[in-house]
Amino acid sequence: MNRRMFLKGSGGFTLALPLLPSLLPRQAWGQTTLPTKRYFNLVGSHDYGHHQNWFPTLNQLSTLHTPANGDQTFRYQRLNSFLSSPTQDLSLILGNRLNPYVNKMNIFRGLNLHTRISHGSGHMLGNIAATAGHDNQVVLLKPLRTIDQVLASNPNFNPNARTPLILSNGDNHSYARDALGNISRVSRRWQKPHELFDSLFVVNGNPIPENGGTSTIQHPRRDILSRVFEDYQRVRGGRNISSGDRQILETIMDRLSDIQSRLGITTTAAGCRYSNINTSQSRNDGINVGDYNALNYGYAFELYAQIYAAAASCDLNRIFGMHIEIKDDPFDQHDSEDFHQGHSHRPWDVIAENNNRVNHRYMGEIWRLYVDRFLAPLVANLAAQPDINGTSMLDNSLVHMTLESSQQHCDTNKACLMIGSAGGSLTTGHFIDYSRRELGPCQQQGDGFETDPTNPRFGNAYHGLHYNRSLTTILRAMGLTSSEYEDPQINTFFQGRTDGLIGTQNNGVSRIGGYGHIGSVTNQDGPQATTQMYNQEYARQNYHFYKESLPLPPGTAT
Repeated sequence: MNRRMFLKGSGGFTLALPLLPSLLPRQAWGQTTLPTKRYFNLVGSHDYGHHQNWFPTLNQLSTLHTPANGDQTFRYQRLNSFLSSPTQDLSLILGNRLNPYVNKMNIFRGLNLHTRISHGSGHMLGNIAATAGHDNQVVLLKPLRTIDQVLASNPNFNPNARTPLILSNGDNHSYARDALGNISRVSRRWQKPHELFDSLFVVNGNPIPENGGTSTIQHPRRDILSRVFEDYQRVRGGRNISSGDRQILETIMDRLSDIQSRLGITTTAAGCRYSNINTSQSRNDGINVGDYNALNYGYAFELYAQIYAAAASCDLNRIFGMHIEIKDDPFDQHDSEDFHQGHSHRPWDVIAENNNRVNHRYMGEIWRLYVDRFLAPLVANLAAQPDINGTSMLDNSLVHMTLESSQQHCDTNKACLMIGSAGGSLTTGHFIDYSRRELGPCQQQGDGFETDPTNPRFGNAYHGLHYNRSLTTILRAMGLTSSEYEDPQINTFFQGRTDGLIGTQNNGVSRIGGYGHIGSVTNQDGPQATTQMYNQEYARQNYHFYKESLPLPPGTAT
């Protein structure tokens, strides 16, 4: 076969090729450029009042799903189906400022702790042993690092080994391993917004450089096409080809040139951007840092949100926490009791000094302040910041909100909200309910709440999945593998059983895995617990799946 025949054959074949979408800078490019993932959490003390304050509805959801792997069935519904208008509240606590992002969110119901926690400072992020001392069996458990510290110690997720940025107006909820190998609470840090800003963006008196804005990003395959283009040029310039051959090559080269031009695009690139943050009010307000709260000084929490998003854009940290403790001043409106005893512990009381509001609703209104003035601005700032793979920082992050309790002293229906898909690791846009109504209500519904579904004070708490599976979901979405967070020294009571003590479905579980403790320490009669609901919970789970992420609705991760 001579050169002329080869050129005609290859030229004709190439001309028949369509424009290949995989060469263009769309989704395929995003797959070749791995985004930086970031984890944000908003954690709060006390409870959220009634379950109706947190969830869009307490009714049974529309779609039943049975996971193919045999995991527990669950119900779900699109979050946007609960909104008849853009300004409608998704719930009392979540309000309407998150509405633009409902397709990037998941709200979870039926996530329960399987051991009693009267008050605790660590279970929200995974260290169930860190309690206020009320729960004798829990304090005997092995202390664990909370998930933010697990992420911080992982060199793949946090290659610069930066300590998580956590602000707290009280005791925070993060536990790390100290220099002696012991698990201890991370020291509290609480700064005025401008102090936080200066500590992050000014080094030795000099502002760190910004690098955001427009730039030309070159697709990684552009160089390959350049080499092909050069080969065609050499052949076209040869002396032994005909004018027909040369015309074929020129047509091919025109097509290659068109593709090349589309592989170098001018775009708003991800970069470090913070100069638009105005901290003048914080510098001039003269307020003691301990006085900041979202009721009187909401602007400060919006500043914190802007600063967190900017710090993430500059890759100054990848793990951020805002840990809130409700203070008696200014939230206590009860004449003779402190906030906790006068409001949280009396959910159905109507307080005249508090404009005749029902206490459980008042708890919801308090948390709404922090959603509106910190969480929603944080999400909006992340969504507005473009990231390196053509999506937003929100799409590549995971924003997580949880609280110490749900209904007062109730360990069912733990607050769990996730926003963002961690770079496409999660399907989003759903209200997901793991409650098993067929088993009947839990025996313990929370202080002041009733177990009878016909009672107006019914707590709407049912058996469900273990809350810790939400923490496993976060760790996996951030890219960690099971060996990087599992502890084989814990939960041994639940594996290798053949006696049916915790249900025949749990006979033969060879590996529990997962993250954190299932429940309290054990004795010969089974897991020790209080006389409330928790012994029942153990036998209602299938511990073949404790190591897995939460089952999610089918669909493509977004």
